[in-house]
Amino acid sequence: MIQKKEKEYVELAVDLNDIYESSNKIDRLIRETLRSSLNQEKLIKQLIEIEIELDHIHWHYKSLKKELKQLLNT
Repeated sequence: MIQKKEKEYVELAVDLNDIYESSNKIDRLIRETLRSSLNQEKLIKQLIEIEIELDHIHWHYKSLKKELKQLLNT
């Protein structure tokens, strides 16, 4: 039981860290996009990178919710 709980805490920490790191990356990407004069192709690439990071955050958010529910139900 303790090992399972420890595993859930580790997964929770990984999810939180990845959400934090991705949010920092999104912040950087948005600032870069606003500061520079990008042609259409580069702008599209930047927006795709932002979308990828948002998807990454969403995945970890769902995982985080699942882990929290499991921890609260034990």
